[in-house]
Amino acid sequence: MAMKQYMAPLQSYTTSFYRKAHALTYGCMNKYFTPFFEDADVELCTLKAHPELSTAINEDLNIIPQIATNSGDSIVNFATIVKQLGYHEINLNMGCPFPMLVKRNKGGGLLQHPELITQLLNDFYAKTTDIKLSVKMRLGTSSIDQGRDVVQLLNQFPIEELIIHPRLVTQKYSGDVNWGEFQHLCSFSQHTIIANGDINSPNDAEAIKQLQNIDTIMLGRGLLTQPHLHLLIEDKKETFPSIFSLHHHFFNLITTHFKDWNQAFNHLMSFWHYPLQVNQELKRLLRKLKKHNKPDTYQQWLLQLQNIYPN
Repeated sequence: MAMKQYMAPLQSYTTSFYRKAHALTYGCMNKYFTPFFEDADVELCTLKAHPELSTAINEDLNIIPQIATNSGDSIVNFATIVKQLGYHEINLNMGCPFPMLVKRNKGGGLLQHPELITQLLNDFYAKTTDIKLSVKMRLGTSSIDQGRDVVQLLNQFPIEELIIHPRLVTQKYSGDVNWGEFQHLCSFSQHTIIANGDINSPNDAEAIKQLQNIDTIMLGRGLLTQPHLHLLIEDKKETFPSIFSLHHHFFNLITTHFKDWNQAFNHLMSFWHYPLQVNQELKRLLRKLKKHNKPDTYQQWLLQLQNIYPN
């Protein structure tokens, strides 16, 4: 049976424009998670106008809006508003390692405060009945004992899915992922577990499937680096569309949405960040991109890239 595959939320990278362009190029993935919203964003006028939740851009995609909060009122308000906008599931971020978020006891910082998690979830399930909630977490903020306590706590609530990235928050994105601890958490969690973290090849996906009998994975940086990775994992045999096909759709979406070229260019900088990390020649060209920040010079830079980008 083919594994289900989700696109991870990466702030500034897996935007609505990227998700739509990726689906147009390579076909739909099973779920797409938005980069997180914070408490200040939880207003109807803000969310209704936000491109991440644009019904036009998100049409035909299974989008899961994500929130980073430690407030029951905020998550209830968020759920109420996104339900009005047509979404049927939200995701609570308990894994983001951004220091400023962690210091505010949100994202990965929430893992060290089980009392806040308990209050938040009690509020959510007491006041919402018609929208699902999934959770994305790490092994703990600074200790795996924190993650173990949280998984036990989550067993008390009917969450939809539990997505686990097996690193500590203090590791950020460095060091090895701890699949042994992931397996331990799976052994006593009562929820469906989704694996996330350093899944960069079909072999990585197969090893996770064999280790845990996991049938769903979430792809992040590996997918951004190699945008057809999910098709490789599905063992597709055909020739894949090139990254320049993906760029074509992405470029059209952002230049239609943003009339200001500088805003569009910022999205293009993010688009190329991960694909151009694969060798030193491409990294040098990425550094040069900053100097090609006009529409005509960007096209010149793109021609240089097409001449050297590996097929």
